Amino acid sequence: MGGGGGGSWLPPLPFWSHCQTLLGLLWQHCGKALGIPRGADKRNNNRLFTIEQRTGLVSRGLRALDRERSSSHVFEVEAYNSDQGRMRSSVRVIVYVEDANDEAPVFTQQQYNRLGLRETAGIGTSVIVVRATDPDTGDGGSVAYAIVSGSDRKFEVDVSTGLVTTVDHLDYETKTSYLMNVSATDQAPPFHLGFCSVYVTLLNELDEAVAFFSAGYEATLVENIATGTEVAQVRAQSADNLNQLTYRFDPDTSPAALALFRIDGVTGRITVMGLLDREMGDLYTLTVVADNGGPREDSTVVSITILDENDNRPEFDITSDTSVSILENTPIGVKVATVLGRDKDAAANGMVNFTLVAGNMQDVFEIRTLNHTYGEVYVNSPLDRESVDRYLLKVRAMDNGAPPRFTDHSLTVNILDVNDNAPVVESRRGYNVSVSENVGGGTSVLRVVATDRDIGPNAMLFYYITAGNQDLTFRMDRMTGEMVTRPAPPDREHQQEYRLVVTVEDDGEPPLSPSAGHKEYCSVRLALLLLGPQRQDALLCQQENHTRTKCARKGKNAATSCKDGSRVHQSELMTLQLTEEWAQDRKQPCYSANGSQADPSCPALCSDGFGHQPGEK
Repeated sequence: MGGGGGGSWLPPLPFWSHCQTLLGLLWQHCGKALGIPRGADKRNNNRLFTIEQRTGLVSRGLRALDRERSSSHVFEVEAYNSDQGRMRSSVRVIVYVEDANDEAPVFTQQQYNRLGLRETAGIGTSVIVVRATDPDTGDGGSVAYAIVSGSDRKFEVDVSTGLVTTVDHLDYETKTSYLMNVSATDQAPPFHLGFCSVYVTLLNELDEAVAFFSAGYEATLVENIATGTEVAQVRAQSADNLNQLTYRFDPDTSPAALALFRIDGVTGRITVMGLLDREMGDLYTLTVVADNGGPREDSTVVSITILDENDNRPEFDITSDTSVSILENTPIGVKVATVLGRDKDAAANGMVNFTLVAGNMQDVFEIRTLNHTYGEVYVNSPLDRESVDRYLLKVRAMDNGAPPRFTDHSLTVNILDVNDNAPVVESRRGYNVSVSENVGGGTSVLRVVATDRDIGPNAMLFYYITAGNQDLTFRMDRMTGEMVTRPAPPDREHQQEYRLVVTVEDDGEPPLSPSAGHKEYCSVRLALLLLGPQRQDALLCQQENHTRTKCARKGKNAATSCKDGSRVHQSELMTLQLTEEWAQDRKQPCYSANGSQADPSCPALCSDGFGHQPGEK
């Protein structure tokens, strides 16, 4: 019980409590009286509660409470002076009524009837369902069923559901009907009971005058057969032969069967009246009843089997692979994709086989059929992403019908790169370059260029000087392959020629190259010139070809005169001699100081009998 304005709360009141049970104590000021105003609660007008005006004690009235009618009551208590003046105060009181098991279960019917139960009904046959309700809550509202009498041990009732079933064989000649008394008991004290009767009559089958010639009929039809086609003809006879027999389908026959077949009431001929589709149903059972107008009738079952026709194409399941990615080094025989195909038809018409009908260049893949349901794609020959990086396969699912039906499915196989190609340097013969000894740091000497057929990190190349650079005269950019001088200039007196080895390595795992050490090597032959680039170019380009050649072969004289009277220093002769030897041995062009291209200022040397022009490699 609760309220505002100083009200107090008490536990819910069981409805069977005695009169004057204390609900709550309402406090009031001295010199005031309490009362329940009339009209404040219609339910209180029914005198369910009373209040002591002086003490505020609220008690139950003379009328009993009923939770099933009202689970709570609300009323107002008003406090006022003894003179009943205007000074008043009120509080709302709510009383919650707890449930007590005071209701008995009540059946929905006083008598349940099952007329015409066949005496040949087997053990466990459902007879009828009884149902009782109890408005109480909890266990007081739960109901348990039991047969009290009249079953002769032929029937039992499910304690929870109220389903009456047979537990023994029935015999019409022994007893034609049963009148059973069934109880429903709630599950809380004092365990109230409710009762109903169940009346069951048996149908005598042994003395029936109507009987079919056959207890069952069977027929076979091909799906999609024309409407009006006769399925079967059922026949029955009557012993007395007084009335015309009529035939009809039992009302319990499935609606699907009733929509496809009809029966002639006089002849018993069953015909097709709808489109038969085996995929919708391959077996139909019709219950036919023969009646002569009396209570004695007979029934028979017609079983109709629908044969398959190849009228469905295979269908690929949504779980079939549509795109897969595999490494190019995937071994032969490895499964790379799976497709799932089904055919709604039966037998051979529903057996699916898979083939690759397009996109399988050079039979790189093969597909194997598993259980006429799965198509598994395997690698059939070595893959090479650098040759083909994607295969657009067309997978065909075909059934074994006549004629066969098929459906195609697209499958994309992406070939992923592996690091199976080593870097390749463009200049396979190496590089011959010259550089003056007095060049500044950071001067570009040459750029080594290499390529890799792989992609991604496998094609990212790094360049290193791995031999011949012991004094660290040169430095190479590992990303671009450009070789430059270090800040300390090269010293020709210390070393006149460098034979460097440049290693090119990719970023694959593991890094690869065609050599045994997984590297690509490039040789660089580099000579140092004493003169600066301007003086050297002027000397070489001013001389005639035959004069310069003669001068170059004069050897080690401190100073030598040429035909035109010019003098060449010994160091210059060494430079000319070395340049000529390079042209003969390597057949390389004349390079400028940065080594990147032919020097256009010295055409005579490059064409002096060696068959090379400036810029030619």
